[in-house]
Amino acid sequence: MREVYGRPEYEVLWRQARRAVARGQVKLGYKAPNPAAAAAVSALIGRELTALVGTTIAVADLDERLRAGEFHCGLDEVLAAVHGEAAVCSPEQPSVDASRREWSDEILSEALTTAGLRTAPWASLWIDHVRRYAKIPPERLAEPAAEATSILSRLTLTPGAIPAEWMARSDLAARPRDLDRGQKIAGLVLRAAALAHGLDFPKTVGEERALWERCGVAPDGLSTTVLSVGLPLPRHADLRDLVAAPHDLVEPGTTVWVCENPRLVEAAIDAGLTKPLVCLSGHLNTVARQVLSRLAASGARIRCHADFDRTGLLLTRQVLDLTDGTPWRMGAGDYREGLDLARAENVDLPALGADPGAAPWEPALTEALRAGWAVEEEVVLPLLLADLS
Repeated sequence: MREVYGRPEYEVLWRQARRAVARGQVKLGYKAPNPAAAAAVSALIGRELTALVGTTIAVADLDERLRAGEFHCGLDEVLAAVHGEAAVCSPEQPSVDASRREWSDEILSEALTTAGLRTAPWASLWIDHVRRYAKIPPERLAEPAAEATSILSRLTLTPGAIPAEWMARSDLAARPRDLDRGQKIAGLVLRAAALAHGLDFPKTVGEERALWERCGVAPDGLSTTVLSVGLPLPRHADLRDLVAAPHDLVEPGTTVWVCENPRLVEAAIDAGLTKPLVCLSGHLNTVARQVLSRLAASGARIRCHADFDRTGLLLTRQVLDLTDGTPWRMGAGDYREGLDLARAENVDLPALGADPGAAPWEPALTEALRAGWAVEEEVVLPLLLADLS
């Protein structure tokens, strides 16, 4: 590490970084002394720099880039390797700094303990990151720390886990705007969520949205909806509609049918059919997951149909895993029947693609799909409507 990072191109960067760490600064000023230094530091921080033109670099960003690099070590370790000793507080720093750091750590530790999160694997690292990078003085930290940890206790923070319940972001906070982009409490929560899921702190709107969704949080309670009929819900229900709806959406033992294409819902309505039907519209979104989870918890029997293509097989796998449901006309014989209907009605079928994915509910379907054609729900619409009637 010393050989790589000790090259002359990095000399100014490490000198400025060491000074910033010693002073407890969240940013450092940097001006590349020559084109070679500009190129080396640009590659390191992932941002284009120009020689002799100054810029600022967030200490947290530099630390995260180094941890994601070749040696997976943070800024403190790199500075110790390059200079032969760890960066320490400058002598001119007031002695009160140490007590203020301890004060911040105590506040954060107490908030985590109250929320039941102090033993979480990410907790100690979160305390360190908040103290270094959140820019909240200890005299103002107690309230946001308490609210942030209370929110964190309700999130899905286990890597790879599927959220059991989805919440609107604004409904999580004591004040609706507390979790908006750029708010201090939002920063505290997102920093912990990123550490818990082993991700970099999000920089863009898209990265923030993806991280919220990993934790079971929808960015808002209105924009995402699920289409359904035969349930005590609006036809296009959002998360707030689910809050207002009865917890048990059906009686135990009720069969609830799940499809992929809104065309089936439209045809069912036109035919006057009223059996419970949920449409995924090609994607198992946050509201659909919540509806199906509640239906399964209420004792509903979930039956799922989708297109015979890569997306349809994925949706079917997801629904069956989520609800312990059963496939609905999704076997090898059903696929061949769809091919026969398409030929009889002279329907042009799209090509299926080389790897449509697995069908663990019936391995024979995987073999049947070698025919190479995708069969969409509209092709077998009469068969599905007959089941619903």
